[in-house]
Amino acid sequence: MLLQNSCEQYRANFKTALIFALLLVFVPVFNLFQNIYSTSGTIFLDYGLLLAPPEILGMEVLLVALFLLFYSFFVSIIVFSVRKNLSKLKLQVYLHEMIQKFALRVFVFYVVYSLLLFLLVSGLLTLGFGIFPISLAIFVISFLLMFVPQAVVIDEEGLRHAVSSNFEFLFHFPKSFATILVVGAILVALLQIVEFGLSFFTVFSQYFSILISLVFIVPFLEIMKTYQYMMRFELIKHHEAARRKKPLSPRFEPDSLANAPKP
Repeated sequence: MLLQNSCEQYRANFKTALIFALLLVFVPVFNLFQNIYSTSGTIFLDYGLLLAPPEILGMEVLLVALFLLFYSFFVSIIVFSVRKNLSKLKLQVYLHEMIQKFALRVFVFYVVYSLLLFLLVSGLLTLGFGIFPISLAIFVISFLLMFVPQAVVIDEEGLRHAVSSNFEFLFHFPKSFATILVVGAILVALLQIVEFGLSFFTVFSQYFSILISLVFIVPFLEIMKTYQYMMRFELIKHHEAARRKKPLSPRFEPDSLANAPKP
């Protein structure tokens, strides 16, 4: 049911999901630097980044920050779009007064998260840890914080409370966490297979995999997380249950749920 609902929301927000493709402009610029590379639909930083000359390091840090800024804005937009579909909101008010706050908070979260993760991995490498335990640590930390953007945009919380709400959701809804974890792992594995297959036919296979990641995997997983996060609201839950009894029309507009109680 979660997959079906997420697919419906992805189709309903397909045009919004396409804005992630704008991040492709960063890929050829990233590839100009020796310690930044792209593969498996993701941008990676070499952990020897700090050894780069100061002027190169400054440009790389600025470029990464700019990428995260746009990424945060797009994530906030896709989460907000699903929220708008499930609980009717005054779009103009939120776009002009709230979305900037959402995007800024999500941006600060990603910057702090990326910086702390970079320092942690650099420290583990210095201590002699192997790639497997380091990758496992990144994997666990990333998934334990995966609902923070949803808490920021849906609950309209500051970062401290958003992180707390994220863990509260994981504790009370472990099945949701496990489902998204499995779906995400399958999609990433399939993406690597696709990139490997394309590498036999084109040298631009990494660009195709990043494109797939940006316009499908990233927004689809954010939609899944948002839909599941909003199912905490009883009014929305009942509304969705009632809607399931009727066929979904292409121009479906949900009833007003602006007064749905917050958790």
